[in-house]
Amino acid sequence: MSPGSPPWVVLQRAMREECGYIARSRWDRFLLFVLPMILLTVVGAMLARGLMREIPVAVVDLDRSSVSRLAIRKMQAAPEIRIVAQPMSLDDAWPLVRSGSVYSLAFLPNGMQAGALRKPEAAIVYYNGAFLTAGALAAAAQASAITASIEAAAQTRLRSMGLPGIHVSPPAVQVSVVGNPQKSFELFLGGLIAPGVLHLLMACAMVMGFGRELRGGSLSDWAERVEGRLLPAMLGKALPYVGVFSAWGVAWTAWLCGWCGWGIAGSPLVLLAGILALMVITAAISMLLIAVTGELDMSFSATAIYAGAAIAYSNGTLPLTHGPMFAQVWSSVLPYTHYLRIQNASMVMGADASASFADLSILLGGAAGCFWLALILTGRRSQCAPREEMLEFPLPAASITGAVVATFSGVFRVRPVASVLVLAVVAYAFYYPLAYAGQKAVKLPFAVIDLDRSQLSRDVVRHLDAAPSIDARVVNVDTKQAQRMLRNGEIDGVLLIPERFQQSLSSGAPRGIFVELDGAHLVRASALGNAFTQVVSAVGAESLAPLDAAVRLEERLPRVVQRPLYNTSEGYGSYAVPAVSAIILQQTLLLGSALIAAIRRQSHAARLRTRGFLGLWAALTALGTLSTLFYSGFVFWYQDYPRMGNPGGVFLFAPLFAAAVSALGLMLGHLFDRHERVMQIIVGTSVPLFFLGGAAWPTFMMPGMLAALAKLSPSTAAIQASVLLNSAGASMAEVRPHLLVLALLAACYGAWAWKQQTAEGDRSVNPRTA
Repeated sequence: MSPGSPPWVVLQRAMREECGYIARSRWDRFLLFVLPMILLTVVGAMLARGLMREIPVAVVDLDRSSVSRLAIRKMQAAPEIRIVAQPMSLDDAWPLVRSGSVYSLAFLPNGMQAGALRKPEAAIVYYNGAFLTAGALAAAAQASAITASIEAAAQTRLRSMGLPGIHVSPPAVQVSVVGNPQKSFELFLGGLIAPGVLHLLMACAMVMGFGRELRGGSLSDWAERVEGRLLPAMLGKALPYVGVFSAWGVAWTAWLCGWCGWGIAGSPLVLLAGILALMVITAAISMLLIAVTGELDMSFSATAIYAGAAIAYSNGTLPLTHGPMFAQVWSSVLPYTHYLRIQNASMVMGADASASFADLSILLGGAAGCFWLALILTGRRSQCAPREEMLEFPLPAASITGAVVATFSGVFRVRPVASVLVLAVVAYAFYYPLAYAGQKAVKLPFAVIDLDRSQLSRDVVRHLDAAPSIDARVVNVDTKQAQRMLRNGEIDGVLLIPERFQQSLSSGAPRGIFVELDGAHLVRASALGNAFTQVVSAVGAESLAPLDAAVRLEERLPRVVQRPLYNTSEGYGSYAVPAVSAIILQQTLLLGSALIAAIRRQSHAARLRTRGFLGLWAALTALGTLSTLFYSGFVFWYQDYPRMGNPGGVFLFAPLFAAAVSALGLMLGHLFDRHERVMQIIVGTSVPLFFLGGAAWPTFMMPGMLAALAKLSPSTAAIQASVLLNSAGASMAEVRPHLLVLALLAACYGAWAWKQQTAEGDRSVNPRTA
């Protein structure tokens, strides 16, 4: 480069230099072009069915009456569920629920029909609250089928007794989900997961792209190479990464909104601007991290903290409005939160373009501020003298005990390893649950359009406002204004009470109440729809009590009761965090094990013998076991999550899980040319691996081949086994398939890692002379 090159020349050359490096580096090419394609393909295939259908359920029919047979036929006709078992008793049914074979269980007691209009027994639908989404949907479908059967039989019974049909039905609640009327998880989860994955991959790529210029914590060599023109050089270095990952974001949007047919309800230009702004601020933050820390390892750790948990803190599932102050502030700081608002407003809700300007301004302003700080600190770091770098992880080659001791010593001595195997395990135990500390959606704002203006309509609004999840703060706005507020994200729903509502209820032909909900937040929309239905039904039943008094039909009809199991509070944290913990434990142990293998390869450490390898593997397995028991015991107790339902099973599961993960980590770490690649490549896989585990999106909804491939990750079996053992108290026999998978993975990955790490496993090395 000639002296005094103009800034645009520096920018162009820096960009060409970065593109050339990417073209020569197989791992950078993999991260930019192959890994996003793999992960987006996995997400797309996993969610392709969209609607949760044929959820496995069971029925225990002790009544064996025409009503119970009708209820079973209605369940068989319901598309949401599939009856896979009809045990003879509850004792026979509980193993099916504990093992996860069924998500809900309908119990039809003896005397349910015979006691109708006299002293009826309640029908009970139990559902697995540890798998809350699928369990609640299945329970609702079973309860609806039973209720319809009871009402039909009751009307027939009344007519046969010559009694007038004076029982009046409560008003129906018609719930429509704006932007996602089909309630498709493909649109909801696809829009939530894929951009978050790209955000994390972009952050890892940019940290490596800028951080590789560090030499002993200094950027002096790079600054000299760019003639001190840091501004254009930094821009040129960032542009290839911003361009590639913005293109992936556009490609995913085209797939979801074009090929899958969901469309873009609002402004495509605003949506594209949001994608670009997210990648720009991600690049700026990555450069700032490198400039602040002067280390790749610390920068990757910080990236995993802010971008790895971005989805949890984004308000995409559980709103953080009434959560801890830290969670609220941290959510507002994270760039993904603002991008998701832009995407939901533009892609799903069809909001006005102006509704996204504030979030766009925050992203672009944050990018400018981070880049400005990074530029200043990079200038200072370019003046620093490089320091000597030495990173080794020595182990005795032929001693099990020596290798165990050396591994424990190295874990605490080598900072990159300690940061993931010790600090990250402890930090995530408190950091991640803060996103779900609120457990449930609380006081979400709604607009009420009361066209009846009667005493009954005022009672409905009063009872709704008293409900814990609803805040009827805006009353008597016009319809267009309310719908605009809903589209622009100012409220979570709209309630319309029609004219002559009270009069129609008294006449026996009640008019329905209409509710519109925010389809960009499907989980909370489903919960709010149920809350509206329950409140309106209760108010309607209260108002109909005088009319029902003649035959007291309401209190004589068999009741249908829904009861959650293993998560009795139905808290979102109690459902999500125990499952996510398996991914946290896997990724920390996987990264730590892989870092050890990569450091040894990078430092040209001597190959181990079999005893040395077994000592290394045993030490890592012990660390993973302790971490798993720390979560299952202390963390779940401290956070008040379901825990230790089967302590003996947990104590057997923990070492099997740790052995499989640590072996996989040693195997993968041996592939990388430098230890920083471990964080760069593996961190971005966390979110897809969690969803492949079947906790949030059940495995029976996935293509068979994808579900089978998912078992190659220990986390898939671990999520199921951990939740069932801790929450459901499943027996060893009920989790045996998951434990066998973990044992098989441990054996296979252990053999592979042994072959890579040892002289005995290398046929080119003579064991007698090694």
